Amino acid sequence: MKPRECWPVLAKKAEEGVEEAREVLVGAKKKLEQVELSRNKIIDMMNEYKVKSNEIQSRLHCMNETTSYRHFIIQLQNLLKQADFQVAHAVAEVNNAKESLMKAELKKMKMQALLEQDLKAVSNWARRLEQKQMDALGVTLYNLKT
Repeated sequence: MKPRECWPVLAKKAEEGVEEAREVLVGAKKKLEQVELSRNKIIDMMNEYKVKSNEIQSRLHCMNETTSYRHFIIQLQNLLKQADFQVAHAVAEVNNAKESLMKAELKKMKMQALLEQDLKAVSNWARRLEQKQMDALGVTLYNLKT
């Protein structure tokens, strides 16, 4: 009896699945960082323009200038909403990637356990066969002496 050839192949495939899931998770985390960075830039820009708008309102200004600042801030608020949506979507992707990684690692552990179980069964079979042969040899030697 020899070890089955399917278990090492399945274990390797499960390992590849784990590596692929890790790569997806790393990509999702990078995307989340980028989206959060752009969201923070929008927030910084909004704060900067609010300060400028307040400065303009404190001095003599034309209505057109105030209106343009307010419109720009409204556009930034719309961008911020989109960025919030993208952040939420990226967080969901990261969570899905983590879940996929956990499933892949569980599958890998399962395949490794089955591989080890098969190797142990082969080892036990070989040990029993050797013991039977030793017993038969012992009986033959005993019969030859008598």
